[in-house]
Amino acid sequence: MLLRHTWPPLLAACLSPFAWADSFLMTRLQGLPLFNGALKNGGVAPYGTLDLGVNYSQAGGKSTWQMQSGGEWTSKFGLAGRELLGGGWKAEFNLEAGFNANDGTPQVAGAPFNREAWLGLESPQWGALRLGRQLNAGLPLFVDPFGAVNTNSVYSWVGMGAVQTSRGVLPNADLGPGSAQLDSRAGGAVKWMSPRGQGFNVELLQAAEPGRRTPGSRGAMLAHLDGPLFLAASLNQSWQPLPQALGTGAVRNDFYGLAAVYDTGRLVLSTSHTVTIPRRQQNGIARVYTAGAIVAEKRHVYRLSIVYRDTSGARDSDGRSVSSAALGLMLGYDYMLSKRTGLYARAGSIRNLGGSTLVLNSQPLPTDALGRPLSGIAPVSAAIGLYHNYF
Repeated sequence: MLLRHTWPPLLAACLSPFAWADSFLMTRLQGLPLFNGALKNGGVAPYGTLDLGVNYSQAGGKSTWQMQSGGEWTSKFGLAGRELLGGGWKAEFNLEAGFNANDGTPQVAGAPFNREAWLGLESPQWGALRLGRQLNAGLPLFVDPFGAVNTNSVYSWVGMGAVQTSRGVLPNADLGPGSAQLDSRAGGAVKWMSPRGQGFNVELLQAAEPGRRTPGSRGAMLAHLDGPLFLAASLNQSWQPLPQALGTGAVRNDFYGLAAVYDTGRLVLSTSHTVTIPRRQQNGIARVYTAGAIVAEKRHVYRLSIVYRDTSGARDSDGRSVSSAALGLMLGYDYMLSKRTGLYARAGSIRNLGGSTLVLNSQPLPTDALGRPLSGIAPVSAAIGLYHNYF
């Protein structure tokens, strides 16, 4: 899977520079120097997270125990900076490196700042302009009660179509050649975020891919914030090269999304609907429906996520048309030892229906003699862990 997320950058990109009063989700911003007052008068500040846990995963009778990084938060190290230029103008930057805390290796080999590497300007009148590697303009992933981490989240594994094939786990592979998911981050990107007026704001992004005339991705998101209610709609496009056996060229993938979040501080309800359409005549379409809830009671936080993925025109490993759907469920509990440190427990499963071969938490499905994954398998995963945010 390509996703490596945590909540604060997503919230920052979506809600900046306005606060969401009395919100459970806004408390997640306190780990970012750009929002916790550390850079009120300018300067540079470090921040980050260490997250480690023990995970058990099982699929088709085969199980794995492992120490795993990023069970609730992505382990990372970041530097944020700001200079006050006068007249309300600010120059800002963010460098952020994700790593695997269990062995110290980077999440992406050869890319030190694999999560954030941007420089920008911001003003109350004109909004914010950022250049560099940054979040795409898709739906904000706090729609998922588990923050769309790349471990304990059915939103990530089901919603993003983590399909096991004889060639490995590939996003939306059952939709046909050239199908893809919307990468969470885009390099070489230009993004503009408008000021919020009458509760509305807009994000526009275009990212070029080296050596190609067409952009790697482009997109737009419209958001509306009114008290505890947050609404968003997005349209994104990305290009995925065809396999060499099918010739040259790339398939344009269109991603449509709608989301709603209701956050009272103690209760967070969320729902979303997304559609992935690879613009190739022979390819299929994926529709994903999500519902989630968070209940916060002082030090105790309870989480629930349900994700359903349905496809039309899906194909199995042999290219035959199959009926395919999947239902994912994830339960979670957090105990907050402090504002920075917490314990967590997670348990979840995916029920693969028809020809669906989705995986959960990287646990491979059993295969036949030709290496093709078996359908009808229900992978399960459980984890306990500890995290600490430093800033």
